[in-house]
Amino acid sequence: MREDLVTPATARRLATEGLGWEPQIGDWCTVLGGEHIAEGAAGLWLVIAVPPGAGMLALADANGQWPVTQVARGTCLWLPTAGKLKTWLRARGYRVATGEAFAPVLAASAPASRHVCRLTFPGEAAPIDGDGLNEAEAVADALLRVLNAHTADALHPSF
Repeated sequence: MREDLVTPATARRLATEGLGWEPQIGDWCTVLGGEHIAEGAAGLWLVIAVPPGAGMLALADANGQWPVTQVARGTCLWLPTAGKLKTWLRARGYRVATGEAFAPVLAASAPASRHVCRLTFPGEAAPIDGDGLNEAEAVADALLRVLNAHTADALHPSF
């Protein structure tokens, strides 16, 4: 799996929480339920064309093992990059800062590196923090906290 992408499990959580996807050329995805497609390194696909009105995507296999294929958009799960997630957040007014932090690991000879993400929103006192094994996972963790907060606000409006 490419390090700058979220994992399929995180991508599912993002989609379930309401993060929409308008496919663009250059996006990465995995295809669910295909005969020759799996979730993993071999199941990583690059969007190379978005035919208008057809509901299909033209995909190229990241490993070069399969010819260009046409797949129904509904069977694709978007694997966003850290950059795409940051763009989404910044478009909604968040300031995004990412970096690496070293965390002690039990019984390890050296501390493990973790990636962290801090979101701030003008006028709000408390930042939103996320972490993950790579930058994309850290940004996704923080974004999930944003999406969960908006879902909770919609379910329990304040008066």
